[in-house]
Amino acid sequence: MNRLISIIMLLLERKTISAADLARTFEVSKRTIYRDIETINEAGIPIITYPGSKGGIGIMEKFKVDKRLFSESDLTTLLIGLSGMHSALDNSETKQVISKLKAIIPKEKENDIDEITRRITIDLSPWKKDIIREGYLQTINSAIVERKILSFDYSNSKGDVSFRQVEPYRLLHKSSSWYLQGFCLLRQEMRTFRFSRIRKLIASERAFMPRDIDFSTLSKEINYDMPKVMVKIRFDDTLKGQLMSYLSDIEIVHENGKNIATIPILDGDIGIRFLLSLGESCECLEPQNVREKLIQKVEAVLGVYKKNLES
Repeated sequence: MNRLISIIMLLLERKTISAADLARTFEVSKRTIYRDIETINEAGIPIITYPGSKGGIGIMEKFKVDKRLFSESDLTTLLIGLSGMHSALDNSETKQVISKLKAIIPKEKENDIDEITRRITIDLSPWKKDIIREGYLQTINSAIVERKILSFDYSNSKGDVSFRQVEPYRLLHKSSSWYLQGFCLLRQEMRTFRFSRIRKLIASERAFMPRDIDFSTLSKEINYDMPKVMVKIRFDDTLKGQLMSYLSDIEIVHENGKNIATIPILDGDIGIRFLLSLGESCECLEPQNVREKLIQKVEAVLGVYKKNLES
């Protein structure tokens, strides 16, 4: 049925197309295409064949169907979105859909649409090849389609590891990270799992009946369960680019040749580690309790190195 509808879409957009081109587009034999054409005819859509080298298969000209199925803007938007999806999930299904869409672009519009789609590129793949991430994407995507339970070890923000079995429902890409959203059988509720904290991911043969999920409850900020604290920092120009990439709306003021800004960090060790990662080019001015935690952490690290030197 999917192929039949796609063939009709192609014939609505193009005056004629050869059986060989249709066979290549849908990766089937010409015999299968001729059977499909016969089925379309029987459904009441009059198909006509034109002889000659420039002939092919088409829909009768006087058949009253709006041939403007997709506008130029529609096709451009669909191709940009599908290309972004294909960059993450390099599967044959997405590739075939892209091929089908390109096949229905009117010849006189091909160059214009190709130029527009090059202006915007959505690439969800990392700069360096990440075999683990790619494996997770394929495994989780297949499990969602086949409704198979996933099992894996999961580390929380404190580093504690627990074994999870999850009914997978959605892949989520947010703020340059991938997440799995599904019903956790251990916690008996919908949870969001970050790829970087998943280990030993396995798709079981155990199937599940899909639940009625309200995804709006999962639309909160990913770190909603981790409180934040506002800190005032003073830093050198060398860190300006790094901090602006961390927070695009950061407001920086200049005092005595230094940069001053107030930024949010995660409360606890994660936030402290982030501030320490900025090195000696950054000083936390307030609040006082964060300054004290930084001093304690630095002294603890220094103690480790002094102990090693003494031994």
